[in-house]
Amino acid sequence: MYHFSNEQFQNFFSYLKTLDCYNKTQSGMINELAAFTENDERQIASFVCLNSRTRLSYPAPYIRILYVLSGSVRVFVDGKEFSYQAGALIMANQYTTIEYEELEANTALLSFYFKKEYFNDALLAQFVEESMLYRFFVESIKDTEKQSHYFIFQFSPTDDVHFYALLLLKQIVKMRYFNNKVTKAAFVLFIIEISQLSDKCLQMKDSNLSSSLLVEEILAYIQTHLAEINLTTTAEKFHFHPNYLSSFIKKNTNKTFSEWLAFYRLEYAKKYLLQTNLTIQNIIEELGYSDKAHFFKLFKETYQLTPGQYRKKHCA
Repeated sequence: MYHFSNEQFQNFFSYLKTLDCYNKTQSGMINELAAFTENDERQIASFVCLNSRTRLSYPAPYIRILYVLSGSVRVFVDGKEFSYQAGALIMANQYTTIEYEELEANTALLSFYFKKEYFNDALLAQFVEESMLYRFFVESIKDTEKQSHYFIFQFSPTDDVHFYALLLLKQIVKMRYFNNKVTKAAFVLFIIEISQLSDKCLQMKDSNLSSSLLVEEILAYIQTHLAEINLTTTAEKFHFHPNYLSSFIKKNTNKTFSEWLAFYRLEYAKKYLLQTNLTIQNIIEELGYSDKAHFFKLFKETYQLTPGQYRKKHCA
């Protein structure tokens, strides 16, 4: 991974200091967010709190990302107290209560605010592979359970997350907070970089996961990765222990991981048999079966026909 030098960071930040995005008071933040709320054309906003010297507890009923650019802060998330240094990032939905105060001089905290309509299908599709964060945004938009949902990360100020946070800030303010393709591209880069570093930098997450949405995502992942998938790799993808993932799927669907995998493989086997000229051996390989005899046995037990007989009967 490429790391930017301190000089590059300083040059970039020097440009940002010329932008109209800084605030020092709670009343100032309340006024800015009120203007954001009232303007239907604005779907995203960003500000930097610098040397506020007081505890800020203004309401912000939006999807939020808070990032500590410099210094250190004491943060209260749903009443829980945490202390973090530069590089800390909090991602929260509209039901999470966040308050914070600076712990040293020259502390700067960058905040992004998003209205739900910002996250259209085209934007979400660009980071669908980043399952944890994709699920966070989908749940926040659907707004079905009305529960707090958040993640807290501690990155290094020299990680690329820092650069992408500044890039997104620059683009938002430069475009006067209105949507454009470059702003959304900067946002996607920011989210993907957070996701790529999440395994080693995730500090805290809430437990209010939507089981129904998570199950849908897991089943969709199984269905689209039939050739190479197994329980262990799927558990790693969704940040669970394999045993927990297995019991979670069984509890919510009444089928095991293996049963779902077999079900989808057989469904695709039928499609290949009826809609393509692939040989049965090619179909077996496409579906990720290493044991031909096991596939034939499973297929016949399910459809009372061998694959060849099934193709002949339904393609006649």
